[in-house]
Amino acid sequence: SGRKRTPMKDRFSAEDEALGHIAREAEARLAAKRAARAEARDIRMRELERQQKELEEKTDKPYSDVYTRPASRNSATPLSENSSRRGSGDTSSLVDPDTSLNELRDIYDLKDQIQDVEGRYMQGLKEQKESLAEVEEKYKKAMVSNAQLDNEKNNLIYQVDTLKDVIEEREEQLAEFYRENEEKNKELERQKHMCSVLQHKVNELKESLCQRDELIEKHGLVIIPEVTPNGDINHEPVIGTITVVSQEAAQVLESTGEGPLDD
Repeated sequence: SGRKRTPMKDRFSAEDEALGHIAREAEARLAAKRAARAEARDIRMRELERQQKELEEKTDKPYSDVYTRPASRNSATPLSENSSRRGSGDTSSLVDPDTSLNELRDIYDLKDQIQDVEGRYMQGLKEQKESLAEVEEKYKKAMVSNAQLDNEKNNLIYQVDTLKDVIEEREEQLAEFYRENEEKNKELERQKHMCSVLQHKVNELKESLCQRDELIEKHGLVIIPEVTPNGDINHEPVIGTITVVSQEAAQVLESTGEGPLDD
């Protein structure tokens, strides 16, 4: 007989449900992080598109100035003067060097800013990926450790149940030993009582024998020894009926030899 163990299936289902709940919470946190990263990525992309659009507008502006400025100047300058300037190769009125340099400088600065933003974005993305990989690795290690601890817990529960069964069996055996010991003690007490009664009877018989011997000696009688079938004399203590005669009769019996008295 032993104590009924809790079904292992119920324990496993409860633990699996707890592990599933932990996994769902972790997946929800990862999904929230992915959504936040996607939103940040969209914001960065919109910022890059805005900066790219501004860059294109600034890049197109010098060319529009080139085509608009000569038209205005040509409208105010006589045709002969305009043709003479083209013939002399003077192009200073077409492009302003200071303006072009400033615009190019702005373009390069904007490109540097774009590259810096892209670099920070890529660096942040790399850090996020590394952080995600680190979190996933920690999560995997935690799941493995949790599974190991769960197995150890199940083993310990099984060992505890087994030890409880052993203890119950030992308690039952001990109770049986106590019962047997009690019965044997009772039997011993009965034997002691019987021994005491028999000892009392022996003492009474000894006292009776002593009284008999005193009476025989007092009246001058003699106990005839019992003769065995082979003719030997039995000198052991006489039990039961005995033959008592006077000393003279005993002498006569000795003189007549062995045999019964009626011969």
